Amino acid sequence: ASAVGRLAAGGSPPTDEAVDLRLLMGIVTTPSTYERRALLRLAYSLQPRPVRAVVDVRFVMCRIEREEDRILVALEIIAHGDVVVLNCTENMNDGKTYAYFSAVPGLFAGDGERYDYVGKTDDDTYYRVAALAESLRGKARRDAYQGYLTPCHWLPEKQYMSGMGYVVSWDVAEWIAATPELRDDHNDWEDVNFGGWLRKGGRYKNVYNEEPRMYDYWDREMATDVNCFRHEHIADTVAVHKLKDRLKWARTLHFFNATQGLKPSKLYHVDLQNVYHV
Repeated sequence: ASAVGRLAAGGSPPTDEAVDLRLLMGIVTTPSTYERRALLRLAYSLQPRPVRAVVDVRFVMCRIEREEDRILVALEIIAHGDVVVLNCTENMNDGKTYAYFSAVPGLFAGDGERYDYVGKTDDDTYYRVAALAESLRGKARRDAYQGYLTPCHWLPEKQYMSGMGYVVSWDVAEWIAATPELRDDHNDWEDVNFGGWLRKGGRYKNVYNEEPRMYDYWDREMATDVNCFRHEHIADTVAVHKLKDRLKWARTLHFFNATQGLKPSKLYHVDLQNVYHV
């Protein structure tokens, strides 16, 4: 698999220590968003390697309808091997989350050792993969549900994990695959429905809230205030959400030292000293 596909950070699993955590993370995307996938592959490939963990990242989309997308996505698959095309019609809140989680056990259970966890995230979210792996280490591996609980600090019986990204234990994905009636149980936003499924199915047991380590992007130039789910970057971040444009991505990647590998050369001059600090 490509750099983004295997460990999401640069090649093969660690050899000096035994792997004790395996995570599959699906990035929900659409066939035409080539530039975003290219940016994500680049961003994840430059991250530090997780310790004693395998994190496999796949881009998840529904059936490809347009001729140009079929050809260009096929080229991505050949080059990177990190795309999953589900048997569904492309949508935002009409079953794509069910299609993904219900397909995972059948698609991946036979690939060597099975995963401990399965996650879903948006393509405007940047996970720090090593921090994510460490946040899961030592957690329950049955009936686990990890992410950012929203609405924050309000009615725990109504909370669910924000769509910026969440992770469940492998047994939850198997339960979803074995419960086809969930396919039509979607009368709200998909992530709201997902939390509801776990409650109704008795799987809402080991719930892990990563506040404030998961949050929406904010900087001082924005005409909006800090709140419980939106604040400036912090060093021990697990994930940053709402990276809707190149500038937000650039500032986020620079904050987390993705540019530190740039070496002096007579071939270029890139001034990274005089940039905006979020």
